[in-house]
Amino acid sequence: MTNCNIPLFIASIALLLLIGGCEAIPVTAKVEDSRLDQLVSSMDQTLANQATVSTQLQEQRRQLELQQEHLAVMSQDIDEAFRGFVEDNCPRAEACPTPLNVSGKMRVGALETIWLPDLDLALIARIDTGAKTSSIDASDIQLFERDGKRWVRFQIFDPISDEWVSLERRLKRTVGIVQSGTQKSKSRPVIKMSVLIGGHEQIAEFSLSGRSHRDYQAVIGRSILKDVMIVDVSRKNIAPYIRSENSSASKDKEQ
Repeated sequence: MTNCNIPLFIASIALLLLIGGCEAIPVTAKVEDSRLDQLVSSMDQTLANQATVSTQLQEQRRQLELQQEHLAVMSQDIDEAFRGFVEDNCPRAEACPTPLNVSGKMRVGALETIWLPDLDLALIARIDTGAKTSSIDASDIQLFERDGKRWVRFQIFDPISDEWVSLERRLKRTVGIVQSGTQKSKSRPVIKMSVLIGGHEQIAEFSLSGRSHRDYQAVIGRSILKDVMIVDVSRKNIAPYIRSENSSASKDKEQ
């Protein structure tokens, strides 16, 4: 090779290298553009899938709401059908009346209306299992003798006539009553007379008390309750009020 061709050869090589470098840059750009397109396409597909899933969820929710409404309607229909069946086939339950007698004993409440045939009086009495002897509120109590026997004169307030009634009864005995809060005993006269509670009548002893009670005028103690009555302290006036005009027990009122 001649010396004049060397520069020409070098120039040709340099030109080829320059041309090759200029063509490599567009190839890299095309690769990056292809990846970007794939990424955008993948994101579009993801969004499309999410939209599809959201639509499916909304449809499932609507179907669930429709099923709940259908179940509510069915439940209401079943309740109405069952209620109609019960009303048509099952007798209505009624509260059982409170038995007046339990094991042969009459049931009485905490307060009862009693009838005193000997005195011709109806009084409100407190039924007290803590008291042994029964008592009646009285005033102006006076002891005296008649035909060599002891008697007692007293007054009882009649709530029906709203008047005081003067009465005299044979004195049976006296009893000492210790009042609450004191150690002193007070003597009270005791009389014997007939008392009617519900359908039960008997002769019983009553002490005459000088105290006046607002809600009741008599106390029925264990001497009357024993073996014949059961007390229901949660109720009042459950024994039937019976007024006896011709008391068989009153025939013994002077004994």
